[in-house]
Amino acid sequence: MPESGVGEGLRAVYDSLGSALAARAGLDLRWGPELALDGSAAAAALRAAGASWEWVALGFAGRPFWDLHVGILPLESGYSIGLHWTSALDHEVRPWMQVAVPGGALQFAPVAGEYQLLCPGAQRAAVHSAQSAVGAALEIASRVLPRVHR
Repeated sequence: MPESGVGEGLRAVYDSLGSALAARAGLDLRWGPELALDGSAAAAALRAAGASWEWVALGFAGRPFWDLHVGILPLESGYSIGLHWTSALDHEVRPWMQVAVPGGALQFAPVAGEYQLLCPGAQRAAVHSAQSAVGAALEIASRVLPRVHR
């Protein structure tokens, strides 16, 4: 991770989420740089596309990480936060996606091969501090957990 303001802020998000998850079950914290050499097809596609590994994500226990997670990506002055899922789960997630991210903006990221429902305002401008990024990610995850652990 580069020692930049973005890198330091993202590390603060990761560390804060780690502390918050100590008291929560069903969520798995992932640090993008640690997954850069992951052997999965999803990771290979990201490597082939030259994608950035500067991100933090929350996966859901019992679900393949690459298929469903809350992603937190740094922007120039904040973070993009949203629910990310693959086409394999689209039929399951799409009916309740707006419950998870109310007012979110849906996009498809071809490089990642995933749908991304981003928090309002997150597409064009960074709207979250590190502290609010943690809160937003945990809030999305808490709305998703009951739906994935039925």
